[in-house]
Amino acid sequence: MKLMELKQNLNQKQVQGLSLTQGMRQSILVLQSDAIDLAEYLNEQSLENPLFDVHVDLDMPFVENSDRASYQIKDDQQSLFEYLLDQVQLTMRKTPLRDLVVYLIEQLDPNGYLTMSDKEIFAELKDITPIMLLDAKTLLHQLDPPGIGARNLQECLYLQAEADNADPVVMSMLSDNFEMLAKHEWKQLKRKLKLSNEELQKNVDFIQSLTANPGQRYTSQNEQYVVPELRIKKNKDKLTLSVTKYGQPQIVFAEETYDRLAQSTDEDVKKYIYEKYNQYKSLSYNLQRRIETISIIGKCIVKAQYKFFMQETNALEPLLIRDVAQKLQLSESTVSRTINGKYIQTDFGIFELKNFFSRRSKVNVGEDDKSVDQVKAKIKDILDNEDKKKPLSDQKISNLLIEDNLKIARRTVAKYREELGYPATGRRRK
Repeated sequence: MKLMELKQNLNQKQVQGLSLTQGMRQSILVLQSDAIDLAEYLNEQSLENPLFDVHVDLDMPFVENSDRASYQIKDDQQSLFEYLLDQVQLTMRKTPLRDLVVYLIEQLDPNGYLTMSDKEIFAELKDITPIMLLDAKTLLHQLDPPGIGARNLQECLYLQAEADNADPVVMSMLSDNFEMLAKHEWKQLKRKLKLSNEELQKNVDFIQSLTANPGQRYTSQNEQYVVPELRIKKNKDKLTLSVTKYGQPQIVFAEETYDRLAQSTDEDVKKYIYEKYNQYKSLSYNLQRRIETISIIGKCIVKAQYKFFMQETNALEPLLIRDVAQKLQLSESTVSRTINGKYIQTDFGIFELKNFFSRRSKVNVGEDDKSVDQVKAKIKDILDNEDKKKPLSDQKISNLLIEDNLKIARRTVAKYREELGYPATGRRRK
């Protein structure tokens, strides 16, 4: 895409943007952070606000690979491809457009950039239209993390700022004035956008907080600790869901400090204490809202996956983010932020909430249902045990599944085989 065309598209998007208040940004940050990141964020905030302290109960020991552990080491971090694919499969219905979005995801480099040109895409995919490709790229750009699918640094930063509903001045810097920004031509920027030194600095600081490599965090293989925020207990035929206390950061109001400063007759001190008290109240509200949102979504998950939590089955019921969002009258983005990085502790293991939103559709097996993941597991087992000198064709695999009472068409077998990462028959022959 030429720079002029990009600017036109970016300008069209800019008109529709609305600025988020600081409180709204904080609400989103608090909601999407896991317990450990949240504690770190609160500690940073407390350094700037004398009216509260942060307490985190870490009495429970870190135990690795224990079903009863309150803390667990997570060393199988998702790849960028897996994370994006999960979002697509959990939010989009099965359509040719969704297939195109998945194709674009497969073309991303490790940093999240789309390196193929439109011309190259059209040359490889003969049955798509320009409008279809534009729609697919738009859907790709809406995925998390923001900036994914950009062609270059300018578009990457713009997409991130757009996702954060940044100030119109920021959007202008990243669209019409990116060259001046990149060259640090501050005087020209100030004059053209009619900014004061403070306004310029504030907007430049925001842009510098954006990342040039949105996919980088998913290439790290460092171990990290996770803290379950929900706990479910089974009592005969009933399930009880509760919010865990340990590991949950709490903010404690410094009442004595507030009373002492509030009695000051200095107007600057009064203004300062009023501002800091409002910050404390806003943070308290966002923390309470976070817990309530996690709790109600957790209840919805437990109800949908009752048989799994009762250990009556290992198969999950089909459940989409859209289903929960509509039921709870929340936005899909709110549900997505809530379940990502949040964990539930059971008597038989610790699970991430988003794992219960299965990307499964029903496959008829007599009177029962099988999930797509179960069918894939069966196909994987067949492929792993086939004669490598005489590998099975997709039709033969389909016949074997039918013999096992799984009515799966050859084309479906081929699709699942490709998704599992197995090449076609000829390329598997040794």
